Amino acid sequence: MNLVSTIIPVFNRPAMIREAVASVLTQTHRPIEIILVDDGSTDDTPNVLHSLAAAHSEVTVLHQSNAGPGVARNTGLKASRGEFIQYLDSDDLLHPEKFDKQLLSLQATPGAGVSYCITNRKDPATGRMAPWARTAEQIDDIFPSFLPKRGWATLTPLWRRTVCEAIGPWKPYRVMEDWEHDLRAGLLGVKPIQVAEVLCTVRDHSQERASGMNEGFTSDRIRYYFLAHESIWTLMQEMKAFEQSYLQTFSRTMFWIARMCGEHGLRDEAERALLYTDQITDSLGQQNITRRFRLMKRLIGWRAAAGSVEFLVRLRRVFARA
Repeated sequence: MNLVSTIIPVFNRPAMIREAVASVLTQTHRPIEIILVDDGSTDDTPNVLHSLAAAHSEVTVLHQSNAGPGVARNTGLKASRGEFIQYLDSDDLLHPEKFDKQLLSLQATPGAGVSYCITNRKDPATGRMAPWARTAEQIDDIFPSFLPKRGWATLTPLWRRTVCEAIGPWKPYRVMEDWEHDLRAGLLGVKPIQVAEVLCTVRDHSQERASGMNEGFTSDRIRYYFLAHESIWTLMQEMKAFEQSYLQTFSRTMFWIARMCGEHGLRDEAERALLYTDQITDSLGQQNITRRFRLMKRLIGWRAAAGSVEFLVRLRRVFARA
């Protein structure tokens, strides 16, 4: 009862993982367990993980071939025993009272499936720590409010295990796997409860990130971006989640993904994204927004058509600011 399992995927991060684990070990709540999943590290990380397990009875180490953070979290969840689940990236930190305060909020609110807290991150403009995303706000529902943009970081929520099992496995995406996971929770009707205190910190650094998004878009990352949106749109169709308030923005996002896929040579994904764009606008009873683009790509090809539209979009933004 009340066991909190912390699941941490790790890839080539021998120094920061020690600090992440220490932030879990200093939790005021007990009992805890820490599942470290080595995602095919190629440096000294496995030795560091085993030294942590040797020093702390709460720590278990698992190994898998490199498959990304989502698959690593599935591996950790299967091995965990906790009634409550904390996902933590290997470069971030929990504050000592996180488990105690979020557990209390869940126990006091039986209808809530996940507790979230204010999460700090350094503001690049000011250099000061500030609440990240929407974690300082009251979030009444995950879907559709996370549809345009995720409202918290991976370490922000403390989940009931029953909710994690209902959501199902993390998808094997290396980008947007967290956004897709959380929206599936929202589509299930999982309700969040807030602890309005700073209880964890996202750390920025120059090291490689699991998503690789600090290096910009590549074909692989664009493909994962598309697959995450395809997954959510498929679920929205199954559940008939059609409302103009959020579908208009979603159609524009899907159209942008189609153009990005085409520009990066992902023709099958690009065509599917165009189809989904049409499905979304059809569900709203609105005019087709891809018709002219389809004609353009037939005349000048995917890459040129996508590049032309992106240029026009940027030009429109410049004039809008003027």
